[in-house]
Formats: sequence, structure tokens, C-alpha cells
Amino acid sequence: MTVEQNHDVVVIGGGPAGSTAAALLARRGYDVVLLEKAKFPREHVGESLLPFCYTLFDDLGVMDEMRQNFVRKPGVRFMDGRRGITTTTWCFNHVIFDQSYLSFQVARAKFDHILLNNAARKGARVCEETKVKDMDVTSSHDSVSVQCVDVAGNESIHRGRFLIDASGREALLGSKYGWRKVREELDRTALWSHWGGVKLAGGLEEGLSLILYMGEEQKGWIWVFPLDVDRVTAGFVAQNSYIRDQRKKLLANGSTNWEHDLCMQELSRSPFVAELLKGTEMKMPIIINGNYSYEVKNHYGSNYAMIGDARGFIDPIFSSGVFLSMKSAYLVANAIHHQFTNTVNGTNPEMVKAYDQITGAYSFVHRMIKLFYNPHALTWAEVGSDGDVHRRHESAMAAGHYMLSGDFFENHDRYNQFFEMLEDPKKFERYKKIVMDQPKLQTDAGCNSKWEQVFGDLIHTAASAD
Repeated sequence: MTVEQNHDVVVIGGGPAGSTAAALLARRGYDVVLLEKAKFPREHVGESLLPFCYTLFDDLGVMDEMRQNFVRKPGVRFMDGRRGITTTTWCFNHVIFDQSYLSFQVARAKFDHILLNNAARKGARVCEETKVKDMDVTSSHDSVSVQCVDVAGNESIHRGRFLIDASGREALLGSKYGWRKVREELDRTALWSHWGGVKLAGGLEEGLSLILYMGEEQKGWIWVFPLDVDRVTAGFVAQNSYIRDQRKKLLANGSTNWEHDLCMQELSRSPFVAELLKGTEMKMPIIINGNYSYEVKNHYGSNYAMIGDARGFIDPIFSSGVFLSMKSAYLVANAIHHQFTNTVNGTNPEMVKAYDQITGAYSFVHRMIKLFYNPHALTWAEVGSDGDVHRRHESAMAAGHYMLSGDFFENHDRYNQFFEMLEDPKKFERYKKIVMDQPKLQTDAGCNSKWEQVFGDLIHTAASAD
């Protein structure tokens, strides 16, 4: 027997985008159901967050849980992974002058669960282990229907006034209606895991994210983020063609676990990472995340909207995914509220405004990503913003800091001149001579974050639990 239920809003997906949208709309008093195929907690890639998430966590009422459970992040360090010589540290407190400059390094299993539970506390009905079988947003301009089945085999139909697709890289709406297409330049895959018993070094001990550029062959990079006083997440991203070739070689040489062997091979290409992980313990099997290579069109209509990875996946090099997802959820939730409380004849102007900002932000981050992979611009490890040099070139460096902090929804247009300079080889060389080619620039200077600031709340919470 199929059960039918009516709601104001149906949300597909319980990640940061879906949980945030569900919490915001339920908080306003709407009948919201959230359908999530997995049982939380579950692991996910994307563990380093941007400072502009801070106000969102505060508004959602989860800030205390964030402080108690996660390492604080004062900035990001880019390194030449092949040699480990050139480093550039971008400290968020150079341009953010309140407590929000300390962002978070999160274990996504726990983080996503916090947001999902918060949506339920705000009044959303959360249905885990519930798989969407089909949906319809075209039969009516002001209603939707979603067919699903739970883990026990019980089928149900959820009808609503609006559908939010936050289904992640499945991109259910885009896939169903043929709105999803391949984006070849993003044809990459990530392999990663967690390691324990790590002696933090290289900036990890003060909470920094480490990004190591690995060169043209892989068109890829390594990340290492601290998750506890002796635990890190580490992985690598490379072109799928490179991964296919390496897989073939490993299997030909007798590998019985090519995912593990490939991940360790690539991490070990960095002398710094190889030394960091020596004698440590892998805490979970290698996880593979692909599907970087798509984008989706028709992001919204009169009765639906796509947010998060369902709208289009973004390469995680700048840790922008969670902020893009949550900020988009805020903008879309406000637009839905406007639609429900006002007479909207035709297109909802607030939804148009929301997606102007969302599209601008995503386009801006894509531009950052292209610059990272562009060989003429050296690497982000060589752009530089340390110490007194940063302060002498405040305007150019502030743009870079704000970009990496998350200030690219309202202000993405402001940085076009900065990007034009970095993308133009002649202008870049001039910038390099004036700003970059200084001995003081290439240092290992950190962000001067104290251990207690970065790890203190986490340690106190663990001690209290014991």
C-alpha cells in the first residue's frame, strides 16, 4: 500500500544544503519533509570550511556544537608538493577582524549529522534510509510529487507546493529531465582517508589547511587537514585519465587493492606527506569520490530549485563547497518564503535575484579553480601573502584572502580586475616582479594561532565526555 502525504516543501537530500534549507523553512512554520537515502552519520568529502560559514552556523543555532566538536581553522597554506619548498600562507585574520576568522576543520560524518538533527529540531520531518524513485515537477506549475521507498520496502508519495533538490552528485532532477551535462575540464576524481597517531607539523599544528600542488602530469593536488590533535584527513585529486592509467599499471603489477595502493602512491610523491604519515594508522578504508565533471541547467522553476551539488559540482580545491551549499540554501529558502507569502504572477523576482547571486558565486569559484590549474600562473603556493609583505600590498592580497574566506556571493564582481591581472601573462609577470619576487615572501610564517584557540574546545569536550 502506497501512503500519500501533503507538505509545503519536499527536500531531497540531507547534506548541508538540504538540512539548512529544511531547517530555515521549518523554522518559519512550513510543513517540510526531508528525504535522505542514507543513514547518518556517514562519511563525505569536503572537510575544511570557509570563515563566511560562521554567521550561518550562528543563525542556525549550531555554533556551540561546532566549537565543541571541531578543530578551528585560521587559514590555508599552499605548498609545492613535489619539492615542499615554496609555501604561501593565507591567514584569514588579515582581512576578518572578529572571531569569525577562525573557521572549522570538520569530520563530515559528525558535521552533517549535526545539521540534519538541527533540521529535525526546527520542525522538519526527517526520513532517513528513504530512496527517491521518481519525481514530477512538470505536470503542474505550483505543485510537485515525489515517489520514494524506505529501507523496509514501504512506498510513499509526498506532494508539496515546492521541491528542493539537494540530492548531491546524483542531481536527481537534472538527471531525470536531461538537464545534466559533462564538463570535461572538471574530469577529476578524489581518493582519501583519515589517519591517526599523526604528529602534526607544517602548519597543521595551528589548524591550517595544507594544499599541495602536484604538477602537470596529474593535473592534481593533495590536501591534508587536521581533524584532531593527532588525526588528519588526507587525499589527492587527479584527472581521471591519469587515475585510469595508474590503476592499469597497479593491477598489472599484482595489486589486490588498487584504490589503497594508488592513494598511498600519490600521497607518497610528496616528501612532506610521506614523512607526516610514516608510522601512522589508517582509520578507515580509502574512499573514492568522482563525478566532478558535470553541470546542470534550468536550476529553478516556479515549483522547484536545485541547491548544493545537485546544481553542479565544484572542484573542492578552495574548500568552497559547504559554504556554496549553505548560502544557496539561505537565498532559496528566503525566495520560497516570499513566493508563499506574496502574490507572484509568473516568475518569482526573489528567486531570480537569488540565482543571480548563486550563479555569480559559482562562476567566480570556477574562475579561481581554472587559475589554480593554469600553468602560466605558477601555483597558488607562489602567489604569496605572508607577514609585512602582505601589509604592503593590502589591496591585491585582501582580494585573495576574501576569495578564500568565502566573500564571493555579494562581492564576486569586485575581484574581476584582480583576476584579469592573474590570468593575463603580461600583467601577471608585472605583478610577480612587484609583489611576489621578494625573499621575505617565501617563508613558513604561520597565522600565529595558539594551540588553545585551535584545539582547546575540542579537547575540553573530549575530557568532559570521559
